[in-house]
Amino acid sequence: MTRRWLLLGLVGLGPLLAEAHWQENTLLSPSEPASTRAQALTQRGSAPLAVQPPESVAQELTVAPGDTLNALLQQLGVNAETRTQASTSLAERFDPRRLRPGDRLTVTSLTTGQPVSVAIERDSGIQYVVTLGERPSTRIVPPRLDTLTLGREVDIETSLYAALAAEGIPTRFAMDLEVLLGGLMDTARDISGAERLQLLWEEDRREDSTRVGPPRLTYMGLADPSARLEMVWPTDQRATVMLFKDGSLVETKRFPVLGARLTSAFGNRRHPVYGGVRRHDGVDLAAPRGTPVMATAPGRVSFVGRRGGYGRVVEVEHERGTLSRYTHLSRFASGLSVGDAINAGDTLGEVGASGLTTGPNLHYEVRVGDRPVDPLEEGQRIILGESPTPQDYRSALFEARGRLKKAIGTSGLVALDNR
Repeated sequence: MTRRWLLLGLVGLGPLLAEAHWQENTLLSPSEPASTRAQALTQRGSAPLAVQPPESVAQELTVAPGDTLNALLQQLGVNAETRTQASTSLAERFDPRRLRPGDRLTVTSLTTGQPVSVAIERDSGIQYVVTLGERPSTRIVPPRLDTLTLGREVDIETSLYAALAAEGIPTRFAMDLEVLLGGLMDTARDISGAERLQLLWEEDRREDSTRVGPPRLTYMGLADPSARLEMVWPTDQRATVMLFKDGSLVETKRFPVLGARLTSAFGNRRHPVYGGVRRHDGVDLAAPRGTPVMATAPGRVSFVGRRGGYGRVVEVEHERGTLSRYTHLSRFASGLSVGDAINAGDTLGEVGASGLTTGPNLHYEVRVGDRPVDPLEEGQRIILGESPTPQDYRSALFEARGRLKKAIGTSGLVALDNR
């Protein structure tokens, strides 16, 4: 377990001091002459000097596998009563059982040893801050992030994975592309070494430049002597991926989770828990716990609850006797209930690991009369009820090409600050 101790001498105590309303114009600088300070006191009459903010010490731990909030707080010397107060208040906004390796726990205390706040920072950068005291309260602090756009052009000599690894590009993109291009080519067999790959992606960074959450592809171009394949992930927060061949739209794939990694396709596969080859009735989309899950098409909620190995489930009925199923959720959208009308893009819940699963992901299905169909192929065409034309997406393709050209320029990897 990684441990860091931070001394924050003579600084504010975050939430505690934010509420103290220290008035800058009532404080006197120690560098001022004594006569000046005395004169100031005389002008104010008997008004007392403003109290200086007390010293504080922050202790930070990085969560390791098996850690619990209670054990970590105890390790940092927090007594049982304060641990209970912190856990009870925190539970109003965040389930302490959702702590995951890599999360950061910080306890800020006065130099007397009295804890004044407990903060949990998730991998996403979101902080849950508990202000201790007579009436403990918890608030959510959104991350202060910069979004960077990164572009790279590489030549593939052996495989997608090897090409990305050699250039320091996130290798998770290799699996994404292999799955998404699966209907057009076998990347392991068809890539001969004469292809050039162009990638454009986004990363969220903290102020200290550390990355928050997974990188997100926004454009892919793969060119060989015979054809040019391109994929575009739109930047308008819609979950539709567009696939082009030689500039013409071939198909679209709509995902219920933005920035997710497709880890298991529809069809037969080796079961990750039981082993052996079994039929997989949907697709698995890996994403950080808490990532919003969206409806892929208009419909009406037909089920909200738990279903055995599926864990927490939302089912939406669509026209033509079709149903979309969203499983393994960590929580449901607030107020969601059976009978609610749903539009495409509406939030249904959050990614989790409820039910039988090896980690946070969304298992997504589409069924026609209880017959499972590939949710990214036949299922998508059925529930959308329409086939987009190339003209509908041409502007998105040209825009993506423009961003790529700006990012790569003539010097390879370039970062564009989107602020």
